[in-house]
Amino acid sequence: MKNGFRILDSDFHVMEPDDLWERYLDEEWKPQAPTFQKDPRFPTSSPSMIVQGKAIPASSSDAMAAKTRYDLHTRMRKHSSHFEFALERGFDPDTHIQAMDIEGVDVGVLYSTRGRQIIAHDDLDPRYAIALCRAYNNWLYDFAQRDPRRLKLAAQLSFHDPELAAEEARRAVTELGAVAVIGSPNPVNGRHMHDRGFDTLWAELEKLRVPLTLHPTGRSSLRDDVGQRFLHHPAYGPISHAMRNPVESMLGFASLSMGGVFERFPKLTVAILESTCGWIPWLLWRLDEQWEKFGPGSDVKLSAKPSEYFIKNCYIAADVDEDVMKLVIDQIGDDLIVLSTDYPHDDSLFPHAVDSFLGLKQIGESTKRKVLWDNCARLYHLDAQRA
Repeated sequence: MKNGFRILDSDFHVMEPDDLWERYLDEEWKPQAPTFQKDPRFPTSSPSMIVQGKAIPASSSDAMAAKTRYDLHTRMRKHSSHFEFALERGFDPDTHIQAMDIEGVDVGVLYSTRGRQIIAHDDLDPRYAIALCRAYNNWLYDFAQRDPRRLKLAAQLSFHDPELAAEEARRAVTELGAVAVIGSPNPVNGRHMHDRGFDTLWAELEKLRVPLTLHPTGRSSLRDDVGQRFLHHPAYGPISHAMRNPVESMLGFASLSMGGVFERFPKLTVAILESTCGWIPWLLWRLDEQWEKFGPGSDVKLSAKPSEYFIKNCYIAADVDEDVMKLVIDQIGDDLIVLSTDYPHDDSLFPHAVDSFLGLKQIGESTKRKVLWDNCARLYHLDAQRA
């Protein structure tokens, strides 16, 4: 709690240890455990990865990408001595809880870092990709046992095989107590989320009553990835980071809404995370306008506008210092916006993330209470929990 506000972090990241998959992978896959190459310049950042012989991320050998990351990383580590302490402890559960206390976060929903990155390649064996997710989800369950009241699980899914993803979603929710499942908005092997092959997964999530949270990753080797367009550009870091997450999330929502997913699965809840929120009023206007013009000639039949599906089925996360949030609230209200500190990533404003949000003068107190707790509690069905 901070300044009288209860705080539920919608997207509180973990930093997975190097040996996670060696310890937690199913026996048949352990000989293929991923390997990591840590860059000594970035001790608190994710390393380059070799996964089934494939390099992730695609930018791992890009000198300009490394240069911009190093500059940000150096400045970030000056913000708080907690980073050094957490690094020494391997970002264990105790240091995560201490970080929550520093920011005033009462409850954090735990999100993957390498858990997302490690499956960001189209050519992985689908069974192997879901085994990587299963190992991560089991590790995260053990991690959260340090304080299950404050640490909640968001389970990672691979979209390489929707049937396998549905099985892992069911296991993670019913056996591990996951309050959400994480997917990438990017197509995998050319298959978009509106593909009918995903209907098994959407049906399972409706039945389980857990949200699908779309969370892009910047350390990707997926062929359909906006950031890849700027590889080797002298400003690769700022351009790719500025554009990748919002644009991939825009395309993901367009796929779900105009592809008929919300029409077929009206109780499916989707949250768009770590992509900012300022673009959503424009996108909803644009999709509505284009659907009005071209939708009648489409084979997809919708009973509502794309914007109406968003209001009924979706949430979106704002950055803590996102001034344009007020414009978003004016357009869609304040019931669908959640917040994250993004600890412990280099571009997080930790340890002053919550202070930055509370300092937004154009956002009223009642709205801040909704964004900091009420909306997120509703999204994750934690309404009854009291910090």
